[in-house]
This record gives sequence, C-alpha cells and structure tokens, in this order.
Amino acid sequence: MSFCKSVLFRRFVPVLGLIVACHASGENGDKPADGAPAGNNASGESAQAVPENPYAGLEQIASADFHNRVVRADRAKKSMEDTTLAANVRDYAKAAYFYYTENWDSAYVAYDGLRARDPKLESEVVLRMARSRFNQEDFSGMRSALALGKKFEKNAVFAKTAARLRVEAALADSSLKESARADSLKAFLDKYPKGDDAAVLKYRYAMYLEQNKQQKQAKRLYMQLLATSTPYRDSAFIAVRRLRSVQAAPESLAEKVAYAKMACAKDEASSCMGLLDSIAIMDRDMVQSQPETAVAPSADSLQALLPASTLDMNTRIVLWEKRGNALKALNRTDEAANQFKFLVDSVEARPVWIQAALRLLRSAAKKNTKEIRRLDAMLQDASQFSKENANNLWVKGFEYEQKENYDSAVVCFKKLANPRFKNNVKRQWAKFRIGFIYFKQEKWAEAEQAFIEATKEPFLWSGSGARMFLGDTYMKLGKDSLAREAYLDCIRDFPLAYYAHKSRMKLVEYKLMEASEVPYARGIAMSPEEALAWVRNIQKNEKTDPTYTPERYNRIKTLFQYGFSDEAFALYDEARKKNAKRLDFLYEYGKLFYDMGEIAAGYRLARQFQAQIDRRKLMAPPIDVLHYLFPIPYTDQVKFHSGSRIDPFFVYSVMRQESIFDYQITSPAGACGLLQIMPATGKMLAKQESLETFDPSQLYNPYMNIRLGIRYLVDLKAQYSDDYMYVLGNYNAGPKPTKRWQAAGEGKPWDIRAEEISYWETRDYVKRVMGNYWIYQEIYDGI
Repeated sequence: MSFCKSVLFRRFVPVLGLIVACHASGENGDKPADGAPAGNNASGESAQAVPENPYAGLEQIASADFHNRVVRADRAKKSMEDTTLAANVRDYAKAAYFYYTENWDSAYVAYDGLRARDPKLESEVVLRMARSRFNQEDFSGMRSALALGKKFEKNAVFAKTAARLRVEAALADSSLKESARADSLKAFLDKYPKGDDAAVLKYRYAMYLEQNKQQKQAKRLYMQLLATSTPYRDSAFIAVRRLRSVQAAPESLAEKVAYAKMACAKDEASSCMGLLDSIAIMDRDMVQSQPETAVAPSADSLQALLPASTLDMNTRIVLWEKRGNALKALNRTDEAANQFKFLVDSVEARPVWIQAALRLLRSAAKKNTKEIRRLDAMLQDASQFSKENANNLWVKGFEYEQKENYDSAVVCFKKLANPRFKNNVKRQWAKFRIGFIYFKQEKWAEAEQAFIEATKEPFLWSGSGARMFLGDTYMKLGKDSLAREAYLDCIRDFPLAYYAHKSRMKLVEYKLMEASEVPYARGIAMSPEEALAWVRNIQKNEKTDPTYTPERYNRIKTLFQYGFSDEAFALYDEARKKNAKRLDFLYEYGKLFYDMGEIAAGYRLARQFQAQIDRRKLMAPPIDVLHYLFPIPYTDQVKFHSGSRIDPFFVYSVMRQESIFDYQITSPAGACGLLQIMPATGKMLAKQESLETFDPSQLYNPYMNIRLGIRYLVDLKAQYSDDYMYVLGNYNAGPKPTKRWQAAGEGKPWDIRAEEISYWETRDYVKRVMGNYWIYQEIYDGI
C-alpha cells in the first residue's frame, strides 16, 4: 500500500518554498442459466441521465484528509447526537467533531474543558489543543498549549509527538530563517533517526540541502531513502535522477549500482541498458587500473571462470538479471534468452533462470528446438519438483490443451500431479485439469474417475470444481441420483464459493431438487448476542487470554466514540497479539470496526475469520456472520452511482476482490483504491464524467473511486452485452486477451468458457468475483 499522507497532521506545510511530492508507489432480476445476469438494453447505458450527484463535494476531498473529515467526523457527529450515550461520551464526541471538521477555535475550547476529565487521555487532549492552534498558524499558542503538558515530558510518545509538532511549526513559521528551519529538522533527525517521521523529515532536509547547493549531502540522504519502503522512496528516486543530470562530480561505482537497482524497475528499458553498460565499463576499467580491487573469485567451478570484477557476486547476479529483463522488455528476445542462458551456464543452473530462457526460446520454438530440449532436461535435473518446473509443466499442458493435443496435455498434468510438488498451486489443479480434458472429449468414464481422484486431494478450490464437474459427468451418464449427491457434496464442502452456487443452480435446472429444498446460503436470523454465542460454540478450545475482556472491548468502543481512534487501535493491538486465533475475538472486533466506519480494519479480521473457521460450518450460520464476511460499505454511494445501470452487488463483488475494502491500497501495477483503477484509466473516465480538474491522486478518495469504477463497469457491461465473464476479463487483463477468449468461447457454455481463460490470474479472478456476486445475491434481500 502506498498513499500520500502526513504521519501526524492533516496537511503538510511546504518546506523552504518547495512542495513535497507524494507518489502512490442492475439489475435485480433473474439470471440466465449460464450465470450471466440479465440486463437492460446495453446501448446508451453509460450516457443515461442521472440525478444531481449529492456526493460531488465529498469526492473532491484529498484522500489523506478523507478519513478525518468524513469517516471520523461522521462517527463523532453520530455519537454527540445520540442521547442514549452518556453525557461524557457526547462531550468528547462534540470536541472531536469540531476537530475533524476543522473548527479549530471550538475544538480548542472544547478540549480545554475536557483536560482533567479522563486522566488517561489528558496528554492526547493537550496535543489536540496544540494541533488546533498549529492549524490556525498560531505557533505561539501552539507552544503555550504544549506547555500545559509539561508533566508528560517523560512520556516518550508525548515527547516525540510534541517535538515533531515543534518542527512542523518551525518549518511553517515564515519569520524564521531557512537555516533555522533546517537546524530544527536536523536536530529532530539526530534524536529520532528511525520511523516514518524520520523518512518524511529526511526527505525535507534533503530538499533543503539540494536547494542550497549541498548536492552531495542531499544525494546521500536521498540514496538512504531509496533503500526504504516509505512513500518517499519514489520521490527520492526522482530527486537522485535529477541530481545525476546536473551534478558535476562523477558518481562512484557503488552509487551507480544502488541507483540501477531501482532505476531498472522504474525507467524505460533502454535507459536501464545504458546504465548497466556504464556500470560494466566502469567496473572493467577499475579492474584494469587497480587489479587489487577485484573481488576474489568464487570457489564454484562455474563462477571461478568469470571475468574479474570489483563487485561481489550477488551484486553482479542482480545486474545480470536486470539486463536480461531489460532486453526482454526491449523485445530483443534472442539477446534476452542468451543472457539467461549465460546465467544458467556460467553462474548457476537456477530453475527460475532456466524457466525464463525457455519462455523466450519458445517464442521461436522451431528454431530453438534443440536448446529447448536441453534446457527442459536441465530443468528436470536441476529441480524436478521445483516451483519453476511446476510452472513449466502447467504452461506446456495448458498450451497442449488449447491446441486440442489432449494426450500430451494429460501427460504433462499427470507429471504435475506428483505429490512431491507438495502444495504447489499448479499441482492443486492438475488432477482437475485431467478430468476437465476428458469431460471436453466426452470420455465420461475417464472423466468420472479423474474427478473422483481430484476430490480426494486436500485442496479446497480445485476440489470444489471437481465435485461440481463430477455432478455434470454423472448427468451425462444418466446417473441422476449420483449427480444430485455430487452437487450437494460440492455445496457442503465449500458453501460460500463459485462452484457451490453453480451446483445450487444445477440442482434446480436439472430438476434434481425443488428450489425450496436447495441449501442456499441464506443464513439464520439471530440476535447479535446469539450470533456471537454461535461463533463461540463452534471455535476450537483456544486458551482464554486476560487481554480479551468485556471491559477492554467497552473501553475501545468508548475511545472510538470519543474520537480517539489511534488510542482505540493501540489498546486493541495489545489484545490482538494474544487472541488472533480466536474466532469470537475476530468476529466481535471486526463487527465493532464496521460499526465505527473502520471498514478496512474490520474486513481484515473477517478474512482471518473465514480462513480459520471450518468452512463447512458456513452452510447454515447466523445471517450476521454472512453479512460480516460479505459487507456492503458505502451503500448510499454505490446505490446512487449504480442506479438501474448495474447491480450494486456486482460492484461489491469486484470491490471485495480488488481492494479488500481498503480505499488507500495500491497494487504492484499501480492500480488505485477500492475498485483498483489505473491512473490512465482514471483520467479517461474522469473526462467522460466531465471532471475537468481531475488528478489521479483522487482515486484514493473512496467516493470518487466508486463513481469512476462504476462508470467503467457500466461501460464494459455495454461493450460485452451484459456478459459479466468478459466484463471481468477486460477489467482484470485488458481488452486484447479478452477478445481472444470471447472468440474462442463463442457457442460454449459458461462453465467451459470460464475454465478455458488462459491467464491463471484472470481465470481465478472471474470465478472468485462471480462467486462473491452470487453469494451477495443469496444473503441480501436488496440494498
């Protein structure tokens, strides 16, 4: 996750005239039998007129401010207006409401009246008074407020926070000289050299040094940030690149190498190649001019034959790998293959390098037949049951299958099914794939046996698929009673999933059961107390820890209502460490977080809960448990933007899979927010929505993300004529492969099309999102 935020404050103050740049490293009708929901006429859906957007203003709030100004402010308002709560709670909530809505004078006065109310919160109350004055740029008043907390100076947390606040004041105070501001930064960093605070301030200090022509010192700090995982890593990289272009002093080899390790992942491949070439030249020249600087050769028989270098072997290997990847990105396929073959033949026969070379060589398989055969054999010798060989067998098997060379495909999948591959995810699907091949060939007896074998494996997802297709096989064989039992077995084995829902539909479609008798995932109505008791009754005998008590739970709830979320989470964390395996703990606190608007925190616990509970217990749980596992946050926004254009439950299904309801999350590819929208796509959608001042950082505002994400889904729904399989295929993998899958799947039933999506991730994604969607429809009456 990567997002722009201040560690302690609502806004960053520009330092020394420079701006800190942050970078973020339906329908409700019946569904057709194939599982694609019925829809409205696709034409013109995206242009359909909608009423005035009541959330337009909230969509413009910066993501760093959203949690305070919307989530926490709304919670405080709700608490201060709730007459069932104690007056003390309402008083704290009122102060918090002023604070989160940036009514600084009222917040200061309200907190001043609460200073002695709760001794455990007095230091935090003082800090909020100080921040209130700071946000008014009343730095003298801020320091006077901090003086009220003099008795807390020995409290490490208070002392560091107060010191940080004084630094912020110094940076914002225009009456101070730049040198004084820089001195305050340096003093804080000298005392507190670690942590997120250090990262942001180190970046600011480096900017000051750069502005004042102290480029060498600035670059040193930027280089330190390159080795961190803070949000300033990307900004530091940009700064180093900037300094490299203007710095008069030549770079050392170590500096070039450190920069290359990140640049080759960020820059264009051609730039990476230029940098790697310059490193190689500098290294060679140093060896020639100063032979004594060369690193002693490895005792390894292969590595000992390599040319001398001043770089250690691990660094050389990293750079060689980056060269291979850069050549691949430049479509210099033969050179890339040769680079990976060099690593295999001159360094070590690592399976990952053999696999990389094989993939490149297979792009011209006829020309490289001999070399492919050699590397295939080497892969078997190097690590017959490695992850890389499992991937190799899967790719070969799937390619054979798509070319309808079924016998060769079965041979590959049988090798992959070897237990010595253990829990490898590719191995988990090997036996299912064998059964699926026989099923497509209408070899019903062979398919039956293969699917039965697949159900014996302890793998959840593939076993569920094998059970459903076993039912389909029995239907082809005319064995209705066995089909009925296979479908029911699929439902019992994994009730909340794609294949379970499909099995429910087949029981009705094939008239194996009356619809009223089918075990849908509808849950049982219970009171909250009864639901918690149900959870406690089914959990294993976990040891009771004294940190999990009603008193602590109530204190944490009260802290949330008071408006002290950080303190609530700190108290919760003490209990979490000792109770992370207790279902009742995960359920009770997850529900509390939902109630407090802390959706991402709540759903993280829901995911842990679902991973730990015996899945078979979810056949008939309390309906509240199902709602806990499949929440519907941001209901008003999702409902408004969905309208009649798309089923809100489909939107939630995508959201659940894409972001786990964390609106600040960023994917490794750079997709942002709840519905994981790429910045370029966000700009396109914003233009279609007539948002002239859109900036990609707004994708981290959940309301904006929902608006644009739903627009995108609606457009895709129209493009693919309401076929949700290809809506999801495009959403996950893009239009080009999706068009290929659509053409290849024309005329085939849903179940076959889904299993023949060639991208592993997309095939899995489609089934998981559709599973989410159908479960949402089963457990909710509507929104």
